[in-house]
Amino acid sequence: MIILLYGADTFSAKEKIEELKAQFLLKNNGTSFLISAIESLDFDLADFRNKVLSSGFFAEKKMVILKIKEDKKTKKQASSPEAPARKESKIEETAVLEIIKKIPEETFLVVWEQGGDEKFLKNDLGKYLLKQKFVYPFNVLSGNELTGWIRKRVAFYGCEIDNESATLITEILGNDLWKIDLELNKLCTFTIGSLASNSKISRKVVDQLLKKEAEENIFKFIDALAGKNKRLAFLTLQNELDAGASELALLGMVARQVRILLQIKFFNVGNGHGRSLQKAEVAEELGIHPYVAQKALAQANNFQTNELKNIYRGLLQIDMAVKSSSSPARAMFDRLIARM
Repeated sequence: MIILLYGADTFSAKEKIEELKAQFLLKNNGTSFLISAIESLDFDLADFRNKVLSSGFFAEKKMVILKIKEDKKTKKQASSPEAPARKESKIEETAVLEIIKKIPEETFLVVWEQGGDEKFLKNDLGKYLLKQKFVYPFNVLSGNELTGWIRKRVAFYGCEIDNESATLITEILGNDLWKIDLELNKLCTFTIGSLASNSKISRKVVDQLLKKEAEENIFKFIDALAGKNKRLAFLTLQNELDAGASELALLGMVARQVRILLQIKFFNVGNGHGRSLQKAEVAEELGIHPYVAQKALAQANNFQTNELKNIYRGLLQIDMAVKSSSSPARAMFDRLIARM
């Protein structure tokens, strides 16, 4: 039997893998040593052939999981001089296909393509696998599908959440289910552990637990720009994207913080008497949290007003370009950082 799983939603695919393994073990007396996994980054053709085609004297059932991963970080970081060298897949597609065509009945082969690589799906191996009886696509969730998934996952953890709060979570975290699941677990643990009258995750809790972390990363990014530390700015941006933040959401948060810094600069010019602004009056005037006001006051001192205007102008250009064309926000972010 051959089973194909493919797509960029590796969280849901991993859950399906675990389900397939549990079913296999249930039917084969729980002998987990009959399950083996092979990574494409460390692929050895002889080892693959041995695990898939060899059979013992009693021809026991066995499961082999072949994980094929395209390293997309290489593509994302290709334009950056900071990008480290990374390993590439060693899959020998033609030879692997010939082996798969000879698979014996006692072997359950699960091929897990991690990333939805169109190039792989269109080659001879991919085409052959797509024709099999058991094919499971796992595409990245978005919109109502994503908020629906969040509500179901929250219910799994014993809580409830409304659509507004679920949407806010996607705005902060993007569509990375690994990251979202981790944070949902934290939110549910906090909600159940509090003395609230119900187990519903409120918008206030989402703001309290998730927004602060996102803001801290934006502060770090702005600090890197102020210090002309391009490497740290690149890495902070990459870490946020890797964590699942959407490019537009990240753009909006950075623009908001730069806008706050500009407003503080204008307040300083207009307040007169040489008096330093206090975080309380900035928080009240701008309608922001005192902690954000405190961080912004410190950051504003590290920029000239013209620097902030240029950064904000660059962010607006990115926003217009992304919304009016297919221009990738990440590449434009990189160019903005490089010009600093």
